[in-house]
Amino acid sequence: MATAGESINGALRLLNVLDQTETANATQLANGLLALNQMLDSWSTERLSVFATTDQPFTWPTSTISRTLGPSGNFVGARPILVDDSTYFVANNISYSLNLINQEQYNAIALKTSTSPYPQWMFVNMDMPDITMYLWPVPTQALAFHIVSVTPLTQPATSGTTLSIPPGYLRAFRFNLACEIAMELGVDAPASVKRIADISKRNIKRINAPMDVMAMPSALIERRSNRYNIYTGG
Repeated sequence: MATAGESINGALRLLNVLDQTETANATQLANGLLALNQMLDSWSTERLSVFATTDQPFTWPTSTISRTLGPSGNFVGARPILVDDSTYFVANNISYSLNLINQEQYNAIALKTSTSPYPQWMFVNMDMPDITMYLWPVPTQALAFHIVSVTPLTQPATSGTTLSIPPGYLRAFRFNLACEIAMELGVDAPASVKRIADISKRNIKRINAPMDVMAMPSALIERRSNRYNIYTGG
């Protein structure tokens, strides 16, 4: 695997800032590392640019409406970039899914203190440094929750840090980093570099795309025993 410094050197050569025999100096490496980490930070907010998810298990206490998750939260852990809709909870050895809703939908719930053994909805307020999660109905039993979110791309600490990434990312990092730092260096990335940067990132997103299963929204499903007749309207 390549190091962060090798990706930076490669990006600078693509911009003709370095020739084939040169390597970046300390200032170029420091600036390149900052640009690389900013790029990775941005990519981590793009669901299809991230190759893995993190499952953080916690026990949600009984009769509790909300919990916080983060470095200083009720649940101490990694603050999710975004809670994934694959988040679920376990009760009596059976897994149950949740419906994620927005603040408007949560605020529209008239009686937020309604209770049930099994909650159905979750609203997540993306606070800092901890997110706040609200359940409805409020569970009447302790539940084993699994908070699922994307795993942020690891930002290298130094230019000598080895990049631990799946196949396809090394090329995408190098060519997209060249486009990222070109303006700062006062040059324009060649069209061929921009094209390969776009292709390589598109390849990553295609690999990371979830395999969606086609389904019909439950509200649109005809629940009568007989099929709808398009000729008679019944």
